[in-house]
Amino acid sequence: MSAVKTLERSTAWDLYPTPHWCVQRLLDEASFPRGHWCDPCAGSGHIIDAVAEVSRFIAWSAIEIRPQCRASLIESGAEVLIADALDSPWQLRPEPLDVVIAEPPSPLVEAFLARAREEAPIVALLVRLEAIAPARRAEMFRTMPPDQVVVPHPPPFSVERREYVWFVWGQERRAVHRTEDGFADPAGALHGDGGAS
Repeated sequence: MSAVKTLERSTAWDLYPTPHWCVQRLLDEASFPRGHWCDPCAGSGHIIDAVAEVSRFIAWSAIEIRPQCRASLIESGAEVLIADALDSPWQLRPEPLDVVIAEPPSPLVEAFLARAREEAPIVALLVRLEAIAPARRAEMFRTMPPDQVVVPHPPPFSVERREYVWFVWGQERRAVHRTEDGFADPAGALHGDGGAS
């Protein structure tokens, strides 16, 4: 790894806990299957905890680079790996991944998106808007456009004047059978084929 790339990776991992309401906004607007989910930028588990407020019927793989986050992630019930996610396996349970959901470090959005698309049929990333402004990232979104964009409420979610939106890939725009907890019916059109609406 080059010195420049090492510096980019080492300075990218600032911890910004994702607010629960921000995750709830995504779950209100998009449909996801139950099953095996992964947060490869898990932090202290804020996304995992927010999803658990809606449904406990999800098994988690959580990858986080900071050892100090291990205890809270284990408490969430996730299978935990403390490592650099881009150099590590994401499927920490036997069953294949159904969903990758994360707030990736802004300098590494492209790398996390490419990897996530390989790992799971449905991907939801909370992305800083200015992170997609450079030409190479704009090209990435032109060639791999998201299927759904969800603006957190109050729009946009802002931390230190940085504006964020959810981008979701792998969803088809069609009706979905939902369970009582709001998740896609595992026996319905979504589960296993990567579709959602």
